[in-house]
Amino acid sequence: MLYIFLLPLLFGPSDVVSAQEAAPGVQAELVRLDVVVTGPDGKLVRNLTREDFQLLEDGKPQRLTNFLAVARVGPAAPAPAAPETASAAKPAVPAEPAAPAGQPGAPVRYVAIFVDDLHIAPGNMDYTKQALRRFVAEFLGPDDRVAIVTSSGPGGVQELTRDRAALQAAIERLSVQQANVLPAQGSQMTAAQAELILRGDPNALQLATRMMADEPGSVFSGQSPQAAVEAAGGFNPASVIDAKDRAAAQEVRRQARAILAEALRFSEATLSQVDDVLRSLASVPGRKLCLLVSDGFLVGMGTSDEQTRHLRAVIDAATRSGAVVYALDAHGLATTGGDSSVAGAPAPPGLRERVDRLVAQQFRETLSGLANDTGGFLVRGTNELATGLRRMLEDNDAYYLMAYEPTNTKRDGRFRKIEVRLPRHAGLVVRTRRGYLAPDDRKSADKLHPSGARAPAPPVLDEAEARAVLASPIPSNGIPVRLVVDYLDLPPAGSQAIVRVHANLAGLRWRQADGRQRADLELVGGVFDSNGGPVGPPFGRRFDLDLTRSEHEQAQKAGLHYQNRVVLGPGRFEVRLIAREPALAPLGGAVQWVEIPDLAAGKLTLSSVFLSTSAATAGDATRDGGGEALRDVQTLRRFKRSENLYFQLYVYNVREGDQAASDVVLQAQILSGGKPIAASKPQPVTLDWKDGVLLPQSSAMGLESLTPGRYELRIVVVDRNTKATVYRDVDFTVE
Repeated sequence: MLYIFLLPLLFGPSDVVSAQEAAPGVQAELVRLDVVVTGPDGKLVRNLTREDFQLLEDGKPQRLTNFLAVARVGPAAPAPAAPETASAAKPAVPAEPAAPAGQPGAPVRYVAIFVDDLHIAPGNMDYTKQALRRFVAEFLGPDDRVAIVTSSGPGGVQELTRDRAALQAAIERLSVQQANVLPAQGSQMTAAQAELILRGDPNALQLATRMMADEPGSVFSGQSPQAAVEAAGGFNPASVIDAKDRAAAQEVRRQARAILAEALRFSEATLSQVDDVLRSLASVPGRKLCLLVSDGFLVGMGTSDEQTRHLRAVIDAATRSGAVVYALDAHGLATTGGDSSVAGAPAPPGLRERVDRLVAQQFRETLSGLANDTGGFLVRGTNELATGLRRMLEDNDAYYLMAYEPTNTKRDGRFRKIEVRLPRHAGLVVRTRRGYLAPDDRKSADKLHPSGARAPAPPVLDEAEARAVLASPIPSNGIPVRLVVDYLDLPPAGSQAIVRVHANLAGLRWRQADGRQRADLELVGGVFDSNGGPVGPPFGRRFDLDLTRSEHEQAQKAGLHYQNRVVLGPGRFEVRLIAREPALAPLGGAVQWVEIPDLAAGKLTLSSVFLSTSAATAGDATRDGGGEALRDVQTLRRFKRSENLYFQLYVYNVREGDQAASDVVLQAQILSGGKPIAASKPQPVTLDWKDGVLLPQSSAMGLESLTPGRYELRIVVVDRNTKATVYRDVDFTVE
């Protein structure tokens, strides 16, 4: 597992600067790896030191400049997280506050589950979906961010979410898009056989040749020996039977080249998508995993069409994004499979079985090679796919971060091989990436306008242009963007989504003129239904920033905030947002799902939870109200321990009666690692109205007892008349 950055001083993307920014003319690099070590029993080894490791690049020893042992906090198989949307589930409502706050939960993992639907057979897809349902429900931690991507879908990672309902919906939409590479007329040759034949495997050639010669409808079926000689080009072998076999072998090789070329076209599509997914994870911090589920695919290994360059590009993508690929062979999940050898026609005893074994090995080699070369491993031969996926998560509970400056500073674009050894610990297994592609100065020139200047900035997007921008994959690097979408129902608009955006301005290309700092930023957003269709017109705004020095310094720290309201009917919607500098290439983006409930159904329902904080310090007399100045923190959700966490939400469809106020109660809980660590006393839900408009439920909680880290605020509402229980979760960070 390896990252490569230009001149970082510490472990972390925020410390990366380009060579030109660091020192003109300096082209040094720091190569960063994360290394997993296991013992003979397969368990993680956690107690090694810098002196235990030896690192080589292209066989030459390298000096470690940084080293850190990392252990994940929390259990290997955390309890499932509650959904972010309102639910009819019934979490416990303690009568008194829980125990004092403990340590925050395990760090966030970012997991892209890549379902290779171009190379999964129908029966295996059913088992895949069943296992993914269990994986999402049981094995993911509450802070894990997950995306479901496919080889037939749009490029990159469209969304990393904690929303389990969104993940389950994505799993249900999975379907087989298996690429069918048809054999030539009169032949039963498969693409896997074709690769074996072009590798020079005699078993595959013998089987295909026999089928070619004996199968009804073949070009050689029923052919006389003399015709076979003529078809083979007129050669005169010692045996006319040999002549027929050799003529058939020549035709077999011709067909194999055509069949393999078609299969490699689909394999290239899968590899390209894996490459896109890995590169789209580059700007995401923390642990990044790509879990590849596939029957396997061909890469032309050992043939003249071998796709080595595509495999090395994927390794390089994993290297530069800091992600690791794990592969799971879906063949073991059902009796159905992908490509296999021929059936039905006569063949010498044991020949077909030998070819079948070679075919299965081909697919395993591709998956294991891709996983091993990026620092992961292959899980195969199991009917418990979910258990295999869990093993992949557990593999990231302990690892070693290290970095080195390569002694080879040539920027020639060539592949550098990396090896990590443990000379003093025989029997331990080391896994990390096998290398990276060196930068290539021939490909790094800026793309300028023909005149030598940058092309002029395009005008603000019109609706058609906005649609085109939003239809493309959401970029994950460039301008950092935080998107939060909340639901509420208020007259006169009714049900609506509140879209909040925070854009980090530090990465903009600021221009200095007349003592002021200038930059341009454009936000483009849109709403899409669950089938991907647009809902309503795009929205957004163009910002022409023209700031004094002090304003610029403040903007760099605070960022830019934008808010928009979108009226929506009941349903599940995807909100997409792209930030861009109109004159330049850098992009940033984010995706968020929002559930708009149907209040007409009459069920107890909650709005989203809206957060704010006070400027008061802990222990201040104004803590419980009394004119505090509130600060909206709904987008970033960051708090200091000295601040109060204020929350508001609306409770809908409360059945009013003589004892309505006392029959509906609300409790606030704080969770860490999915478990409650603090709670308020249950309090009555009061139905107050002003000018015919329902007022929100409001309260506050102190944070001084919490240690810095990530938490969840859960608001639970119970209607004791109807026995209905609903809740809403919102995450926040204590700094």
